[in-house]
Amino acid sequence: MATISYEIFILDSNNDRKDIFMNVKELEEELEIVKKHKKKVMLELKNYSDIINHTLVQKKSNKCYQYYYRDDSKDLIYIKADDKQLAKRLAQKEYYEKLLANLYAQEKSIERFLCKYNETYLKETYESLADGKKRLVNPIEKTDDEFITEWRKKYIGEQNSYDFSVSYTTNKGEEVRSKSEKILADLFAKYGVIYKYEPEITLYNGRKAYPDFALLNIRERKTYFWEHFGLASDESYSDKNLAKLAKYEKSGILLGDNLIVSVEAEGIGIDIKLVEEKIKRLLM
Repeated sequence: MATISYEIFILDSNNDRKDIFMNVKELEEELEIVKKHKKKVMLELKNYSDIINHTLVQKKSNKCYQYYYRDDSKDLIYIKADDKQLAKRLAQKEYYEKLLANLYAQEKSIERFLCKYNETYLKETYESLADGKKRLVNPIEKTDDEFITEWRKKYIGEQNSYDFSVSYTTNKGEEVRSKSEKILADLFAKYGVIYKYEPEITLYNGRKAYPDFALLNIRERKTYFWEHFGLASDESYSDKNLAKLAKYEKSGILLGDNLIVSVEAEGIGIDIKLVEEKIKRLLM
């Protein structure tokens, strides 16, 4: 089954936040896996309805196993060697029964945790204080506003000095390099996603790069980068951007983790519905 990690945080001697990531989504996915296995086991057990009240008993004699079973009469009945299939079925039934009990317990444990877990408890604790008391308190974690302010200082937009051959104006009045980038920026603004256009980042080799967008998932307090590849059907363009992706990977910017891409090719425009799905799933 999937490995589950939990996000907590501790403070070091300098009161700096140290994150250990907790992904509740993984826990929810684990719950679905448990339910899937439980359903499968329950279906399998139907194949053993004829021996549902039989229990397998094993004994060892001269390094050899002998098998018996008990039924409703509680008598111990020997299973002959030529009836070994019965012993196999009884063992498989016992395995399914024990597994089902463990799956039920696992399901209840995860559901109980998800029911009680409140991912906003830090924020709510601070916000529950009276305004005058808030001024006297140093919260264990930065408020959303403080975090956003610091994030915006770190990811300053419009840092790419490469000249615009043509520009498009977003609904927020920003100048971007393509119609598709305008569509993306306007969708980010529509869904309230905090972003910066073409921030400067430093790669593993010390060189600078300017991803199309840096975006903040404030709920997870996680930074994502978004690259739009507008000429995917052009071989030289694709080769150049595959090399860019390789450099990103070496710099800890990974597809499937903190890097999101959208693609266009000749005759295939940007898939707005897919973009919106990615925004809702990863950035909100």
